[in-house]
Amino acid sequence: MVYALWDTVTINLVASFDNRQDALSLVLSGIERNGPRDTDTLALEAEDENGNITSIAQGKELAELARKELSSLGRLVG
Repeated sequence: MVYALWDTVTINLVASFDNRQDALSLVLSGIERNGPRDTDTLALEAEDENGNITSIAQGKELAELARKELSSLGRLVG
């Protein structure tokens, strides 16, 4: 599984990851550096080994997901 973080305004790939937690860590890092609106234009998708793409979260929902999942893993910073 590959997790891709996209900028929805420029339609550019921001980064890709082999696991969901690393992708969400980058999202959370951006929020900590730039504020809560850092995810406004971001979307996270997953692509499986067959090329099927699933949208995971976007914008505010992505920020909430990052906080929730990383907190439950004990990896929430700040």
